[in-house]
Amino acid sequence: MRDRKDNLIKVLLRICVSVVVLLPLAGCVSTSSDTSSDDDNYEQKNLEIAYGFLTHGYPQKAISRLEKILERNSRSSRAYGVLGVVYQQQGEYALAEQNFEKALDLNSEDSGIRNNYGTLLFETGRYDEAEEAFEEVTQDIYYDNRSRAFENLGFVALKQGEKAEAKERFSRALRLQPNLSASSLELARIYFSEGYYPEAFKHYQQFDVYGQQTPDSLWLGIRVARAVDQVPLAVQYASTLSKLYPGSDEYREYRRRYND
Repeated sequence: MRDRKDNLIKVLLRICVSVVVLLPLAGCVSTSSDTSSDDDNYEQKNLEIAYGFLTHGYPQKAISRLEKILERNSRSSRAYGVLGVVYQQQGEYALAEQNFEKALDLNSEDSGIRNNYGTLLFETGRYDEAEEAFEEVTQDIYYDNRSRAFENLGFVALKQGEKAEAKERFSRALRLQPNLSASSLELARIYFSEGYYPEAFKHYQQFDVYGQQTPDSLWLGIRVARAVDQVPLAVQYASTLSKLYPGSDEYREYRRRYND
């Protein structure tokens, strides 16, 4: 099976980074100042362009756009927040932290920025600090991605070896947003490891509806389906694994164990 580094990468891919820059500012534009309105429009337009560059793999162009915002408004917490995400993706962790902290100094109530900062803390192994950041985000009942913060807390609990706490947090995330595939998959994994196979099957089926299958998730699905005597479903997952990922470690393990 894959080594620890591969497993960490899988976890990091599931941790939510919510770059919320496309929504217009609500209630922040003064009708008495055309200059203020122009500044807000300029910032919003360039945030959108920077986000587009970032999502299409042009981080340096994204940085250039964000720097244009900061040249015009050196107190743009959103620009600093997105710079933090860009530098994190580049592995420039010190610069990422510097920008996240600057953003939060300017706007300590921005839960999106704090959630993203939490992902940096998680990625760099600072789990206690990440937990503190995500916990603060969950206190914001008006934050659109509050469910993701609970999901992130679930991953922190897993890294800390707190399986019961992880279950509680993933379950809380799903109560807020039932289509969170990562939470469903992790609950299926936990319940399967504990021998609660019907619960594992229930959560895996929820993941199967909303999630994207990987070799790891298909291998779990095969074992879960077999555990509850859903053999046709196990065969279906095995067939998908063999067709899509014939060279994977999971498929080799499946062949070694079951030889179907």
